[in-house]
Formats: sequence, C-alpha cells, structure tokens
Amino acid sequence: MGKLIMVSSVTNAMKGRELLKGHGISSAIERTPRSSLRQGCGYSLYVPQDTDEAERILRENGIKVMGRAERSLKR
Repeated sequence: MGKLIMVSSVTNAMKGRELLKGHGISSAIERTPRSSLRQGCGYSLYVPQDTDEAERILRENGIKVMGRAERSLKR
C-alpha cells in the first residue's frame, strides 16, 4: 500500500508526474478513490516512496495539492 497525493486537475497530475520524474521520484497518475474524494478532479499521484518530499516539490512548483489518501489494496 502506498500514498496518493490528490491534485486539483488531471493537468496538474500530468505536470506533477513529469516534475517528480525530473527529481528522481517515481509516481503514477491514478483515479482518487471515491471514499477520499472531497474536492478536486478525482485524480491523484501515487508515490510509492518519498511522499513527503514529493508533496514539498509539487507545492514549491505551483501544483495545488488537495490532500493525501491511502491507496486501496484492490488493483
């Protein structure tokens, strides 16, 4: 199980994934689980490691972070 960083749009998810890749952090775009969907577009970045660092990088580069969620075990 890993962490999802919820973002404000699918565009921000795509920008964020490329930004994190440039910093050597692996991530993937996923749909936000309905149970965690409070606001935003319903897309998150799954970050298996370095989640705190990834969130800091996103915020410092203007990616609006809506919160975090746990990744469900079902895939």
